[in-house]
Amino acid sequence: MIRINKERSEKRVGMWRKQEGARTGLTELPKTNATSQQAIAKTSVQMNRDLYESLQRGALHEASVLENARAAGTLAAKKTSSVLPYCHFKPLSAVAISFDWKVGSGVWELLIEAEVKARHAATVDSEALMAATVTALAVFDSCKSISQSIVLGPCYLSRKRT
Repeated sequence: MIRINKERSEKRVGMWRKQEGARTGLTELPKTNATSQQAIAKTSVQMNRDLYESLQRGALHEASVLENARAAGTLAAKKTSSVLPYCHFKPLSAVAISFDWKVGSGVWELLIEAEVKARHAATVDSEALMAATVTALAVFDSCKSISQSIVLGPCYLSRKRT
């Protein structure tokens, strides 16, 4: 038997509505409060020297590995609300994923930065984190047959502007 308590109390915490005895849910955002949103997330893929050199030699078609990872990260940013149940869908105006190498002193690391922009009432930090994480995962997926010593992360929000 299901009982509904119409008198249960509600607490608002940010955009979340928490009801006593109920699950947290997604609240409606006001449509008039759309502002320019931007978030930058960063992560890395640490690898051994052999894998780094294979990528540099083109043995794994580095451009293909990085371009496929960029495409996966972009798609992940666009689909974030499909994966996170309490994340509002946002039409993104830009997703930019860039790569840089940090090499030296026994370190071979691919640095990944994902920048996401939108005009919306909700922030785009989850979309930026999703883009960076999935980009790193796509690099791992392309390289896992060459090396078992790939380390992903940490992944963190570098900048957020609302």
